[in-house]
Amino acid sequence: MPSLKTRHFPTILLILLIGACVSAPTSRTTYVDDDYSDSNYGNFLVIGVAGSYNNRAEFERQVVSGLRGEGVDATAFYNLAGNEPISRDGVLEAVRANGFDAVLITRILGQQRDIGVEEGSTGAKASTIGGRPINFFRYDYEELNEPDSINFTMTVTLTTELFSAGDEKMIWAIETSSSDAENAGILIETTAESIVKKLARDGLVGS
Repeated sequence: MPSLKTRHFPTILLILLIGACVSAPTSRTTYVDDDYSDSNYGNFLVIGVAGSYNNRAEFERQVVSGLRGEGVDATAFYNLAGNEPISRDGVLEAVRANGFDAVLITRILGQQRDIGVEEGSTGAKASTIGGRPINFFRYDYEELNEPDSINFTMTVTLTTELFSAGDEKMIWAIETSSSDAENAGILIETTAESIVKKLARDGLVGS
């Protein structure tokens, strides 16, 4: 079974946006595995990949709260691992120990009209070793980097991927775009809510 060579996911999830007003996030489905079209899940492990631990923890809390509001169980990864780096082995251990049937991972996909970007160190070289290029369970990371520091951005696009924990297959993915917000808290709350609603609409949430 493929393994991850490093313990970090070098990227940011959510950033502090300065100025402008809040608009509702928009989501679109980017991948569906038809073999799982009749599947739904009742015990989620929620992971937010972020350079900021506080933003990651808050995002995971918001998604967990939304899923519980839909009547299913959900646990934030930071509650199990604290501020430890995210690793494949750590996720698999959490799945085995807690009986999760699904893993939900959100990470940043891109930004538009960035202003005031301070670049981090050299980006990680990610090579796929099977499966889709964005598959969490199929990465080998050769080197680490530090997340960029972004002072202002117009739009942040996130990708959220749902994995069947039993066979480690990605079965569903969406992209969520969020426009300018006055602070990270608002952006986190509205984006998490949008992701949970999309999961429910697509019939993936159920005990």
